[in-house]
Amino acid sequence: MVGGCCVCSDEQGWNENPLVYCDGQGCTVAVHQACYGIVTVPTGPWFCRKCESQERAARVRCELCPSKDGALKRTDNNGWAHVVCALYIPEVRFGNVATMEPIILALVPTERYNKICYLCEQSGKESKAASGACMQCKDRKSV
Repeated sequence: MVGGCCVCSDEQGWNENPLVYCDGQGCTVAVHQACYGIVTVPTGPWFCRKCESQERAARVRCELCPSKDGALKRTDNNGWAHVVCALYIPEVRFGNVATMEPIILALVPTERYNKICYLCEQSGKESKAASGACMQCKDRKSV
């Protein structure tokens, strides 16, 4: 299989932190054991949480960004979020840090969902994204 970790983007795995690939039909998720909170590396087939849930793909989208692809986990409100998005939004927590789930969104302030992304604003897309929570970036301070 080709591709790096959906969380850290590193293409290399190690004995102590191997890359694990989802065996779901058509799924392209690859993650490091530590990046996705896999306690024990499976010896047989492994399925990411999205494939494991067998929830209709149309219903599965990240609560923190507009993307539906990637390494998702359940949230405290029974939704979904990318592990990488959870790591970038300061108010997000993991219910269990070892398994990195559920992703706790309860502390994310409403203002984050109403902000306009600096990059979107610079490219002339002045309306806020239809979904997601804006994160702090190096190019602009929070207002």
